[in-house]
Amino acid sequence: MGMQITSDKVFDDIEHHFKISAGPGAGKTHWLVQHIKNVLGKSKRLGKTRKIACITYTNVAVDTIVKRLGNATHHVEVSTIHSFLYKHLIKPYAKFIAQEYDLNVSNIDGHDEHIVYFNIVKKWIENHSQKSLFKHPNSEKQLLKIKYETIKQWLETIYYELTDSNDIALSTDKNKNFFSNKIQPKHQINRKCLDMLEKDLIEYKKIYWKKGILHHDDILFFSYQIISKCPFVLDVLRAKFPYFFIDEFQDSNPIQVEIIKKISEKETIIGVIGDQAQSIYGFQGADPKQFSELELPEMRNYEMAQNRRSTDNIINTLNSVRSDLLQHPYRKVCGMKPVIFCGNSNDAYKEALKLSNNKKVVTLSRDNITSNAMRREFGNGNLKDKLFSDLKNNDSSKDRRKFVIHYLKGVVFAKERKFKEAIKEIMVLYKSTIEDKEERKKRALNDLLCLLKKYDDYSNASLMVFYELLKRELDNQISKFQKNSNAKSFYENHTFQELALCVNIPEDSSDHRTIHKAKGDEFNNVLLVLKKEEDLAFILKPDLEKEEQRIAYVAISRAQERLFISVPTLKESKKASLSKLFEIKEFET
Repeated sequence: MGMQITSDKVFDDIEHHFKISAGPGAGKTHWLVQHIKNVLGKSKRLGKTRKIACITYTNVAVDTIVKRLGNATHHVEVSTIHSFLYKHLIKPYAKFIAQEYDLNVSNIDGHDEHIVYFNIVKKWIENHSQKSLFKHPNSEKQLLKIKYETIKQWLETIYYELTDSNDIALSTDKNKNFFSNKIQPKHQINRKCLDMLEKDLIEYKKIYWKKGILHHDDILFFSYQIISKCPFVLDVLRAKFPYFFIDEFQDSNPIQVEIIKKISEKETIIGVIGDQAQSIYGFQGADPKQFSELELPEMRNYEMAQNRRSTDNIINTLNSVRSDLLQHPYRKVCGMKPVIFCGNSNDAYKEALKLSNNKKVVTLSRDNITSNAMRREFGNGNLKDKLFSDLKNNDSSKDRRKFVIHYLKGVVFAKERKFKEAIKEIMVLYKSTIEDKEERKKRALNDLLCLLKKYDDYSNASLMVFYELLKRELDNQISKFQKNSNAKSFYENHTFQELALCVNIPEDSSDHRTIHKAKGDEFNNVLLVLKKEEDLAFILKPDLEKEEQRIAYVAISRAQERLFISVPTLKESKKASLSKLFEIKEFET
């Protein structure tokens, strides 16, 4: 445990590495902004050109800090880690290692999600160093034809990991080595073959790099390679940024942590702020121990135990979940006792609105489909979150699937006022036929306007109605359905809205969002939507070593004034212990 401080603490000595453990609502963003202003006023090392680097996890958090800094932003660079590394390492210095990795530097234009393309997989396998060893039932032809979907699913799990010798290796989840659908029987690739395939993963990546395509994880990979092979770059970074502050450090990837450690070796002061109990990005390689175990020379440790955000009743609930940090109320407002609603989540939402005097209530859900269902008042009925996979399994026409999915996602993004993402989604369909990017953008916009104009014609109808409108209005060359096919049946028996529920909304700032998309935010009134009563384990049997419980903890800690939790059912045996912290309301079924 470090020295206790509050969010109003000002450091007289700004020239030391520091680590601050701050629970939810502790005011860490307030402290960070004040500390940056403090350094700007006191530092003798900044001058006219040097800046403070301030790294945070999301673009929403970047905007918040920039707004609070006001005019002070002239001497501060606030960004996400990927944006920072891309700007200061990849763009200026990737050319020094480009030849080794077949990287087409001139074609690099930002970084995107990893999408597995058949032509790239085909080229990779055809030129694989182990190709001569691919034998039945995993021959080259079988891998590309019969087992391609299995290969695709497996390659989608590709990730970088830091080895014990501090090298970076490419790895995969070898449990994702089977695929089956209604058209094809189960297709599996044995471990021996996967081991052989895995030996050439770097060659798979190089096919993208030759085109100038970088994925998000590649930014960390190339940044690490640049500073390892071109140490002078570290000196340039240190000269530019004598202070390097990182918020939400518990969400850092181990490779990112190693980069920060290397920057810290000379001249630059490193400051990190985080909370191990709020580490919820394990799927991106984040490890909560990265924060607790970080040690730099003469680093000073601090702890913020105040909670400036929530009422006393909400803080009591938070304290019941964790034992490592006892938060103290700053506002000293008792507030309303948190409520557990038992029954339909739509009923819970309506009741939460009433209890909040019809003021805004933000619903937080574990997964995308539940947040989308709350947005469209579907309730917590029989939701299917794998419909895009089911579409792929039932419709063997790749071109038709691609056509329908990209247009559907484009419409959903546009309805959420994500027009940039909507146009980008539709532009993909013209990539192979229209070379000029501006022309692709123009065509995508025209298509989008057409679909939005006719939204009422298909929005509450079957997916078949949407497909027929696309074929009629935008591209009549798309293949028709065979009579009595699985594909035709799928399109007729699923609605546009069912598929729309499965679309992941980027940078979602609506009143109904996933817990991950609410990270770092706060709301007067919060309704946490749980799928089953077993999900209440984070209160009944707290264990924040488990990421699922940390995710629920993050959700309830967003609440300032009123906290509500919705569960479909609740056994009598659990009500007694829960009633100490919660009022329990049941809806008739």
